[in-house]
Formats: sequence, structure tokens, C-alpha cells
Amino acid sequence: MLFQVIYSICFNICLLVTLAFYMTKLDFVQRLLLNEDGAEGGMEKGSQKAWEKLLLGVIFGCFCIVSDYIGIQVTGALPNARVIGILSAGFLGGPVPCAITTGIAAIHRYLIFPERISTVACILSALLHGVIGSVIGYRRRGDRQYGNRFLLWITFVSELIHILMILLLTRPFSEALEIVEIVILPMVLINSIGMVIFFNVFKSIFSTEDLKVASKVSLAMRTAERCTPYLSGGEEKEDFQRLVEIILEEYHCQGIAFIRETEFLGQSGAFSSITLAKDRYPRLLLAAQTYKNTRISRVPLPEDAFYPLYEKYVIIAAPIADEDGENITLAALVKKNAYSYRADVEFFTGVANHIATQRKLARLERQKEALRRAELATLQSQINPHFLFNSLNTISCFCREKPEKARELLLALSSYFRNMLEDMDDMVTLEMELAHVKAYTMLEEARFEDRLSVKFAEQEEVLGCRVPNLILQPIVENAIHHGAMKRERGVGRVQVCVKREETTTRIDVIDNGPGMDYRIIQSLYRGGKVEHTGIGLMNVQQRLVSIFGKDYGLWIVSGESGTDVRLNIPNREGKEHEDRDC
Repeated sequence: MLFQVIYSICFNICLLVTLAFYMTKLDFVQRLLLNEDGAEGGMEKGSQKAWEKLLLGVIFGCFCIVSDYIGIQVTGALPNARVIGILSAGFLGGPVPCAITTGIAAIHRYLIFPERISTVACILSALLHGVIGSVIGYRRRGDRQYGNRFLLWITFVSELIHILMILLLTRPFSEALEIVEIVILPMVLINSIGMVIFFNVFKSIFSTEDLKVASKVSLAMRTAERCTPYLSGGEEKEDFQRLVEIILEEYHCQGIAFIRETEFLGQSGAFSSITLAKDRYPRLLLAAQTYKNTRISRVPLPEDAFYPLYEKYVIIAAPIADEDGENITLAALVKKNAYSYRADVEFFTGVANHIATQRKLARLERQKEALRRAELATLQSQINPHFLFNSLNTISCFCREKPEKARELLLALSSYFRNMLEDMDDMVTLEMELAHVKAYTMLEEARFEDRLSVKFAEQEEVLGCRVPNLILQPIVENAIHHGAMKRERGVGRVQVCVKREETTTRIDVIDNGPGMDYRIIQSLYRGGKVEHTGIGLMNVQQRLVSIFGKDYGLWIVSGESGTDVRLNIPNREGKEHEDRDC
């Protein structure tokens, strides 16, 4: 008898596994199992979800019925694999399908053998198995990746409960004990192993879907990479239309559109007949924008602007987050009747998130560039009125006594202002930069006469090196006014030394002043706020770091005998640097 029971349960499990295998190939079964709560997030939830749960319960209930019919009778009992169908319904479908399956299993067990001595024990066991499956399915509704060890253990415990119910509720006890001696091994052990096999057949659906999602994520990354060059914020409609073309080339969906409010920024042919208006605004777009997540809808509403599209397509809407308050949405059309749209949702969510991120980065870059230009414009416009007044006053003094000297100073002043009005974004040769500085220092030397001496020492081979326009003048000005001319006695001296080294061109501006405040130097290095006397140097520091990198900022050595402010301009070769350095 024991061998017959083992054979019956093994045959029972094999039949259930075979049925499960073929059922998982059916599209509607795959759709039911993969249709997670919130995964499609559209407007069509409600009655359809209830029908899906009911259908899942009926499917697993049928497994229980088949198990009952092919079971073998043992002295008033019917050992079978009913527990597999009940627990699987809870694990895969949740509490509602499990409750339906449990009801079907219990009612069927009563109807086929109502007067057998183990009927009450079997019905109560089925109900307890339903409770176990429902509780576990509810608690793990967000993660249906059950391990084999867990499945084995929970089925083992469930069947032990079944055995315990037989011992407690079946009378006479001697017959209950006889039933248990025969069925305990096959029901507890074989059903536990069978549960693992049966459940893994259904898990293959999720594995296949996960592979598909991974493939779509990889495709989304490749698509995003191709889209990136068109997300810098140029001609908006032209860029979005190009994005439409790229996505259609990479992902063979039926249509793509980028929508802002009631305006199409870019669209494929499938959307050409659609006109958006506030009184017929698609509820799907409104939901995506309101809840800030990807939504999917298959339910046509006559008052919806997308109504004509629902006949052939399922519509996915992925919001593109925008801090400026713009409501831009990526709308996509995919074919109907797919068993799952999870992979499609993942793809379009990934693309939309990438577009949003790149637009944000482009906006930050534009703001950074605007700020940089504003700072440079501020520096460029900071022509000290006192310097202009003093220069003109000095020139006027030379007009009668030394007209040639006055002429030289006027030429120097015109050269100085001409360079000040040049675009500070330009890279100029070091020769041009030094010419500008020399024009400036000529005016200052004429003003301070014998109290100031400025000397230049440059190597001929470095004059072709390209440096940022107006990068030296603020340093030299600082050396004169806050260095050399702060001496209490003697001549203030400033030296500008330019020397080519192995990898850099080194420029030193040295003065013999009382030295620079240590706090200003530290603020420059940290990039913090500086006193008024250090504003020019801070602008130079920020420009150098912005253009050449953080390793090429100012290097300052200062003491009671003077200050040395050093710049190192990298000597780089290659086309990418030909316009910015040596």
C-alpha cells in the first residue's frame, strides 16, 4: 500500500508540473502572473484586477481538483498534492486568489467524499493551508523570489499540520493512526519536493521577464547615450524631434511623442492626427505628471484626446522631471495583447529619467557659464576711475614739457583700454598679454615717477605660449598697489619673469612690498571670500582652475621682504589644446 501511495503522489505531482509547464506558455497566464499591483499604474485598475485575481484562484483551484481525482484512497483518506495548488496560489497571487483556491479545494474535497472519516480533517487542513499561503503571499507581495529551501520547509510544515489534523479529528483513532503511518512519508516529504519543482516552473516566467527587462535596460542605456548630444538645450523642437527618431531606431515601438502641456515638442507619425486641448487633455498624461511616475493605460475614454489611439495601441507615459515647473512627458505607443508591459515601462522610464538628468545638467552648466561670464564681465568693467583720472592727469602734465612722452603714454592708455574691451574668453599669446601689462605699467611708472620701477624678463621662445586674456594685469596691479607702493621708504620694485620649464611656462610677479596678509592667501587657496585687496587675485585663481584644472592655480610666497605670485601655464600638445595653451 505504501508503494502505491508513493507512486500515486509522484504521478500526481508529475501531472501537475506538466500542466503548469504548458499553462505558463499561455499569454493570458503570463499576463496574470506578471501583472503586479501598481506595475501598470494606469486608470484601468479596479474591476479588471478583481477578475484577474478571480481567474488566478480558479486556475490553481483546478490544480487541486485534478489532484483529488487522481489520488488513491487509503482506508477512508485521499492522499494527494492539494497543498501544492493552495500554497502556490498564495505565493504567486496573494490573499484573494489563495482564498478562492482554498474554497474550491475544500468544497470539492467535501463533494467527492463527504462521508469519509478524514473529510473534516482534510477540509480544515485545506483552510489552514490557505491561511498560511495568504499570510506569506501578503507579507511578501513585493518580492516573489522564494528560495527552494523556504518552499521545502513551508510545505513540510503545512503537511505536518495536515497529519496533525488527521490525528486530532479522525475517529476511531486506530484508523487515523493507520492512515498516518501510510501517508506521512509520501505526503510530507514527496509533496515538499514536488512543491519546489512545481513552483520553479512558474518562477521561470519571472526569470524570463527579468532577462527581458535587463535587455531593455541595456537598450535604454544605449539609446540614452545616443540622445545625450541633443540634450544640451539648443533648438528645443529640433532636438526633441531628433530624440523621437533615435528612440524609434533603437526601440521598435509604434510611436513616440514628447509633450509639454498641450504642445508636441516632437512626435512620430502615429501622433500626427492628435490635437491636444485643455478640455480634452489625456488623463494618462495628467496622471503621469501628477504622480511623477510612469503610467500605462489601455482603457479608451471618448472624451480623451488619445481616444483614437487606443484601438490599436497601449499607451505609456513617462514624466520628464523639470525643476522649472515644465510638464514634459514622453508618450509611447506599444502593441496590444502583450502578456506584460513591464519591460516597456522600464525602458521608457529609464530614457525619461536620463533625459531629465541631462537637461538638468545642461541647465546647471548654462547657469555656471552665465555666472562665469558675469564674473569676467565684472572684472573687465572694473576699470578704476581713479586710474583713468590719474593717467589723464599724468599725461596732461607731460603735454607741455615732454610731448613725446605724453604721446607714448596716450598710445599706452589706448592700448590698455583696447585690450580691456576684448573678449575675456579668448586665449591670446603671451606676447600680447605682456604688451597689455607693459602699457599698464608704463602709465603707472609715469604716475609714480621715481618711486616705482617695473622690470620684465622673458625668454623669446615662450612668447608664443597662449594664455587667458587679461590674466596677468590684475596680478601686476595688485603687486604695485598693495605691494611695491606700500613701502614706507625707498623705491617700489616689481619684476615680471617668464621662463619655460619642462611641462609648464612659469610666470612670476615679484614685488618688494611689506607682504600679503596670510589670511588672504589661505582664502584664495580655499576658494572662500577674500578682502577687497584680494578680489582681483581671486578672479584670476578661479579662471586658472576653470581652464586648466585645480593643479594650476596661483602659488604665492609672501614675507616681510615682498611677495612672489606664480602662475604655471601647462605646455600641452595636441589639437584639443591648441587654442588654450602652449
